[in-house]
Amino acid sequence: MDIVILDLEWNAAYSRRIKGYINEIIQFGAVKCGPDLGVKSRFSCFVKPQVGKHVNALVTDLTSITDENLTDGLTFMQAVSRFKKWAGDCVILTWGTSDILTLIENCRYFSGDETVPFLSRYCDLQRYAQERMGLGTKEQVGLSKAAELLELDLSGMDHHRALDDSLMALAILRKVYDRRALAPFVQVCDGEFYRRITFKTTYICDLKSPLVQRSHLRFPCPKCGGESQRKTRWELKNKSFRAEFQCQACGHPFAGRLSLKQKYEGLTVNKKTYPLPIIEAPRKADPGPVGEMDLSLPQGVGVLRFAAWQGLAGVNHAFTTRIGGVSEKEFASLNLGFGRGDGEEQVAENYRRFCAAAGFDPESLVCGAQDHHVNIRVVGPEHRGIGIWKEKDMESIDGLCTDQEGVTLVIYCADCVPLYFYDPARHAIGLAHAGWRGTAAGMARVMTERLAAQYGTAPQDLRVAIGPSICKECFEVDEPVAKEFLALPQAEAFVSGPVGEKYHVDLWECNRQFLLAAGVLPEHITVGGVCTMCESDLLFSHRKTRGRRGSNCAMLALAGDR
Repeated sequence: MDIVILDLEWNAAYSRRIKGYINEIIQFGAVKCGPDLGVKSRFSCFVKPQVGKHVNALVTDLTSITDENLTDGLTFMQAVSRFKKWAGDCVILTWGTSDILTLIENCRYFSGDETVPFLSRYCDLQRYAQERMGLGTKEQVGLSKAAELLELDLSGMDHHRALDDSLMALAILRKVYDRRALAPFVQVCDGEFYRRITFKTTYICDLKSPLVQRSHLRFPCPKCGGESQRKTRWELKNKSFRAEFQCQACGHPFAGRLSLKQKYEGLTVNKKTYPLPIIEAPRKADPGPVGEMDLSLPQGVGVLRFAAWQGLAGVNHAFTTRIGGVSEKEFASLNLGFGRGDGEEQVAENYRRFCAAAGFDPESLVCGAQDHHVNIRVVGPEHRGIGIWKEKDMESIDGLCTDQEGVTLVIYCADCVPLYFYDPARHAIGLAHAGWRGTAAGMARVMTERLAAQYGTAPQDLRVAIGPSICKECFEVDEPVAKEFLALPQAEAFVSGPVGEKYHVDLWECNRQFLLAAGVLPEHITVGGVCTMCESDLLFSHRKTRGRRGSNCAMLALAGDR
């Protein structure tokens, strides 16, 4: 049989008829091959929209398809009829199942048919290719990424145009093709096929569902295997149920997580046990050194500063602690994170107390929307209050910089790395949030380069400090995370292992290596040496408390007395 590789482009359009959105197909592109994968013919046509009046701007940006391109297009059913005649008796391949699902959706909408007229045999090329490439099916690999992994030269092809994408898919198929290996992936498109491919996997979020059995709710003790007793009510969070248990045999306390997923094949039950969060009361601390930082207690509020930066004129810096606030329970006592379950007035009072103790103007604070990327925003007096007293006005901001006095940069950390930057020559500062993703993506280098581009900062003039965060001994990771770091230069300096299946990553040293590579002088880099997890009665730690915590803040501002 011939092989036809099909690709579609579509436009999300609101339909009054169904009172909802439909992915309306606007372009067909396909290539037909014989069993030797030699090209026999090609098919390409635009489809004139019947639901949406205009192509979404995002679709145009992605595909370059405009309203003008579609003016003389075929109707959807005309395109289907012409494609059926062109394709003949064949096996249809698509990269992933989204094109086939969109075809089914359009056929139902425009003709009322539950089946696709030209679909008799089908193969998911993405699934087949990933299997042949040894990538498994846990994550879906995009078309261009697969081509990159296979080292294909696709210059001249226009990604996200239907015909070129089908030719790109053919190039991938040629690299991984084995006729006998492909055969088990080819499905006959009968009623069972349509029921399976259109079935939507759902999570069961009600324990009263008749599908939930008593055995699903039982958790054996992870320590001795004995029978346990549930000690708390079930709580639904992120589509899974959670509760605390205690073993009736050995007394071991633990937490259990249960997720119930309804798939076409039936119900899948996933259970996981993990240690209970360790929530400590804030320590009764005395002033003095903590790692390479100094703890002071002005007005009874704990303030951490780098010992090496104490003599720097022209800049005020600090890192918060759990000491001296008004919050209670897991937020005790100086929580600076809004939206974590603590009272907003308590959080606001904590800000006022810390700013008074550390010498910051509470009205000058500005914070970004952190999401573990390396985007940096330049801020000034007009941004005062954003992210603290005012709503965030931008998404995905993990770094802030300024050369304006009267502006205090703020980032949140609770195991992630805060990076403080000060250029005394240009009187400019930067503050960055570097979780493991941001660290591996080079936030330290990105901020150094941004300060150079924005203010003319010379890397050799920069003073950089690495603040309280999780240390290497506490930061234990699995292989997928370790691979991100092992791919970096000088990885041997900050990755060790594996021991069993676990690795340890030194985020402090990884950031230091990025700074050195960016031209920052080693004598100008300060590592605070304070671990949030080891010092969890002084600082909030996400890992130690399994997310039941308040938020620490790093703060940095220019001062007038240079």
